[in-house]
Amino acid sequence: MRITFRSPPATFDGAVAVGLWRGRLATPSFTALDEDGSLRKGLKRLGFDGDAEETELLLVPKAPLACLVVFGLGKGRKLDARRLRRIGAALLDELDESRAKSFSVLLDLPPEQVAELAYGLRLKGYRPLSKYRTKYDLDDEDDVPPVLDHVVICCAEPDAAARLFAAREAVAQGVFLARDLTDEPANVLGPDEFAQAARQLEALGVEVTVLDEAALRIQGLNLLAAVGQGSKRPPRFVVLRWKGAEGKPLVLVGKGITFDTGGITIKFDDEDMDAMKADMAGAAAVIGAMRAVAGRKAKAHVCGVLALAENMPSGSAQRPGDVVKSFSGQTVEVIDTDAEGRLVLADALAWAAERLKPAAIIDIATLTGTTEELLDAEYAGLYCNDDLLAKRLLKHAKAEDEPLWRLPLTEACDEDLKSDIADLKHCSWGDVPDNDDAARFLQHFVPEGLPWAHIDMAGREFADEDDPLCPETATGYGVRLFDALAGG
Repeated sequence: MRITFRSPPATFDGAVAVGLWRGRLATPSFTALDEDGSLRKGLKRLGFDGDAEETELLLVPKAPLACLVVFGLGKGRKLDARRLRRIGAALLDELDESRAKSFSVLLDLPPEQVAELAYGLRLKGYRPLSKYRTKYDLDDEDDVPPVLDHVVICCAEPDAAARLFAAREAVAQGVFLARDLTDEPANVLGPDEFAQAARQLEALGVEVTVLDEAALRIQGLNLLAAVGQGSKRPPRFVVLRWKGAEGKPLVLVGKGITFDTGGITIKFDDEDMDAMKADMAGAAAVIGAMRAVAGRKAKAHVCGVLALAENMPSGSAQRPGDVVKSFSGQTVEVIDTDAEGRLVLADALAWAAERLKPAAIIDIATLTGTTEELLDAEYAGLYCNDDLLAKRLLKHAKAEDEPLWRLPLTEACDEDLKSDIADLKHCSWGDVPDNDDAARFLQHFVPEGLPWAHIDMAGREFADEDDPLCPETATGYGVRLFDALAGG
């Protein structure tokens, strides 16, 4: 779907969308379309008041219009970036509902606000993965894909709005990359294919380094190698660097389990096993964020680290009870091979801290079911050893509609992580919630004094119908948050 900007024409025909303020207060564009006041009276009868995100589709408006969508702008003083994006997303739903192929949207707003509304429209206008579909049920309106392919936004300063939108479009493309990867079937997207997707960012100026299985062993990334050793598709370790500024980098680390059977500790509940293709959503968020900062040429130094593996049961798979020496030098007793995410992240965090010398490091993962249950998939869990970093993340999370809830790191978990035969065991299934144990386990692989955050996004990798900025598909959660944190 294309979004373009132009000045308002003298007359309108075809499909048009126009806004109203709360209380049905007319904008100049609405007044021009409703010279006799009949549209406003009709909206009153329908109960349309102009609240933010309120929309109304009028299929038989006055000629020469083919259809008219009216959308609410709410109160002008509350029209911040978050609200504007949500208005744009709600508008997109109505435009799709009209089945029109193109729309003109009339906006009597300054260019900064126009760009934000267009950004929300763009995010919600993502088309879920459909390349594997060969037919559709034309009698089922929910099965027929949208036909809207062009939105023309008419505003007083189209060139300025287009320039401002360009940076947001770059971020949207990062979100879309993460969504596409998360929704790919695991027979198509394995560790090597994911690494090749990362190489595509070289065209944007991102430095990309890929370590194969042999290199993992040489580097001492044995925890990652152990998780992937049961699969015929060997693990990969990918490092991406965008150097748009000098200084120590912000480092983002993503869990990239391209399919998670649970390994030898095979998952006992197979009801949602197909969704385990998305156990790489953390790595997808990182590659999407790197696409975003590179696409908008951010004046920031950002590195992404992807720990990629397929967790499969086989004669070569790691076993419960195995002891593995990590990159940090600490030995780890493997208790449950279905708790593999914290193993690959532990190696990635320790490697990134030593080799990349970060200013701050953040990992993101679909890590524990307990976080999903605790937060009811409405928030991702945030663990952080630095209050300033936590404050920044919570601020950006709210602004970007990617909610976080801070949870406590506690030394009490260390009792659960004691092993009789190794330095640590990686889980215990004791009285302490597993999400707390997992976070504390990871903290053992982060040097003291380095600002670090762990984001457990379990349950946030797919959207339901109520998601304000995403259709019912993979969310790309984390991309917008990380892009905002990178700044520049």
